[in-house]
Amino acid sequence: AGFGGGRTAPLFLQELAHLASLLTGVALSTLRNDIEGAQSPLGFYTPGSPWPDVDPKDNRGTEFERSSFRAILSSTLYFLGMARSPADRTKYNSSRPLPVLGGVSQAEIRFLQMARGPYAKTQLCWSWLSEFIIREHLAGSLGQVGPPIISRIIQFLGDGMIYYNHARK
Repeated sequence: AGFGGGRTAPLFLQELAHLASLLTGVALSTLRNDIEGAQSPLGFYTPGSPWPDVDPKDNRGTEFERSSFRAILSSTLYFLGMARSPADRTKYNSSRPLPVLGGVSQAEIRFLQMARGPYAKTQLCWSWLSEFIIREHLAGSLGQVGPPIISRIIQFLGDGMIYYNHARK
């Protein structure tokens, strides 16, 4: 991971970026409306590599299937409530993994698989991030940052979880 002039970012920043990216990836993957119990499609993002396409093109199928007519038909079916089935939607989403800075470790995968349901998966990642910030503050890694600032950081993370839960509803 480059950090200005070819240097490596401090471990604290690497772990902070990883946990924030993991929380975001898990939260967004649980909002994609996959079949309950389906694996979260998370990928590996290497810092410095190009960003993934915003809307990757599906290069399969015939020219007709990739045409603008197909796009209009797909949008119309979605509007009428006749879009992809849950199984098709899950398959479609799994072909578009959400990249996580630093990847996802085997231990993280194991714990996320043990979590029951999308709320639990996201809450687990939120707990890892919150606990990391508190632990590093207590160890003095954040320097002379006062407790009110740390409290505000945790409050903002909590607000994010409130908005996530609203989006799940």
